[in-house]
Amino acid sequence: MINNPHNTPFKIHRSYTCLSQHVVYLIQCTKCPNNNYVDENYALRRTHTEKWSKSPPPPEEEPREEDDETVVILDTYTSDLHFKASKDRYGGQPLFSEKFPSLWSGARSTHGVTKGKVCFEAKVTQNLPVKEGSTEVPLLRVGWSVDFSRSQLGEDEFSYGYDGRGLKAENGQFEEFGQPFGENDVISCFANFESEEVELSFSKNGEDLGVAFRISKESLTNTALLPHVLCKNCVVELNFGQKEEPFFPVPEEYVFIHAIPVEDRVRTPLPPKTTEECEVLLMVGLPGSGKTQWAQKYTQENQEKRYIILGTETVLYQMRTKGLEDEEMDPKSRDLLIQQAAQCLSKLVQIAPRAKRNYILDQCNVYNSGQRRKLLAFKGFSRKVVVIVPNEEDWKKRLELRKEVEGEDVPESVMLEMKANFSLPEKSDYLDEVMYEELVKEEAQPLVTKYKEEARKLLPPSEKRANRRNNRNKRNRQNRNRGQGYVGGQRRGYDNRSYGQQQYWGQPGNRGVSAIVLTTSYQIQAGGVAAVVDFPLQERREFWG
Repeated sequence: MINNPHNTPFKIHRSYTCLSQHVVYLIQCTKCPNNNYVDENYALRRTHTEKWSKSPPPPEEEPREEDDETVVILDTYTSDLHFKASKDRYGGQPLFSEKFPSLWSGARSTHGVTKGKVCFEAKVTQNLPVKEGSTEVPLLRVGWSVDFSRSQLGEDEFSYGYDGRGLKAENGQFEEFGQPFGENDVISCFANFESEEVELSFSKNGEDLGVAFRISKESLTNTALLPHVLCKNCVVELNFGQKEEPFFPVPEEYVFIHAIPVEDRVRTPLPPKTTEECEVLLMVGLPGSGKTQWAQKYTQENQEKRYIILGTETVLYQMRTKGLEDEEMDPKSRDLLIQQAAQCLSKLVQIAPRAKRNYILDQCNVYNSGQRRKLLAFKGFSRKVVVIVPNEEDWKKRLELRKEVEGEDVPESVMLEMKANFSLPEKSDYLDEVMYEELVKEEAQPLVTKYKEEARKLLPPSEKRANRRNNRNKRNRQNRNRGQGYVGGQRRGYDNRSYGQQQYWGQPGNRGVSAIVLTTSYQIQAGGVAAVVDFPLQERREFWG
């Protein structure tokens, strides 16, 4: 038995572990058995006198790191949020390797160079374990890049990487080069600015592999190149010259970057000192309204702020392993990738407030409760909402274009629920500014009201939907011994329906246990990857925002 805050006894019905690894207890009040409750360790808890528990407090901030301009180390300000640097910042590893083995994690050094003959070393010190059944292999990609390129080394312009599969990568193009490498191998990276063109070469365990890239000095325009690593399921150790002896001898004419005079190095911008200097932009808008396009354009126009876009497309991109040819994924792998992207995004949003950076949360975020919950976590940040509501004609055109490019990705029932519950945010104690980037508020509000009214007419009446929820929950209880629903923390026996059939989408404002434990299959496509995925209600809300 568990007691609630008012000492009313609860009876434990059963428990399960949701996709976000929360242990959720299905418990029922013995005094009023028609009311379902959730244990207090889960975010959506109801008691007799309060509808919802308070939002969880913001996580503790990352400790402030002292900046020492005399040393070259990994830059935690420009690294991926999910890259875990070692304590001395001469190495690191993926933060979520075991749970998300397909996720790449990258980081650059704090300093770059524009002249001389410079080198550094990278060693794969350990391959990390992955969960049973995973086919992902550990990989390291190492090389050089300019400051404002993405963390996916070799997949942007002026980004040059040597991949552990025996490939070289530049601007997303992969070619065979050198030899494969892996655990315990040391790759030495050389940059020669003194030749007619900038030459980037590599060696493996002291064996020269030759020049991999030649770059026109005119195209670089004296832009600094920085050491860069990108890893998946492995630990990397770097030698910028801080070691007394290198892993392997390097040519005499080359100097480790740590030995380059401070005045000849180019320092990347320093991170904010306080959270008050940071900001978070929460995108709000229906699917297909143009949120991601706006976020990407805004990031490019404000590179000095180094926004991190936290969105499903970004995560999916970082989970894809490119190579000589893009292989077609089998349905099972696509399903897993979509599920992992949704879970990973939720994790990233949770840990983001700990790091003093600027963020754009690129999801739909049409539910008022979701807007509030996410913004409250960023206490101390400058918190803004960017509302994207195009006129109806433009929105329909964008949806059609999206359908042509990506396929139908949002079930009609989901779209109706989002329309019916679309809330335009207002300034408050947790929201400093609301920005309308297409229709202004006076024009957007009537259109949103129209969407809500139309959607509510098409949605099932609340009473019928509640009855359907109760009947579904009853079936789950009756069939749990036959593998239906969540039992003992394992997902079995889903009701796999395509979104062309009638679907259930829990009614906001009445999110009891029944709504949390139900699952529905959705055929979705994001970042060019289509899949049919089962999500509990809370995970589905996280995926669509």
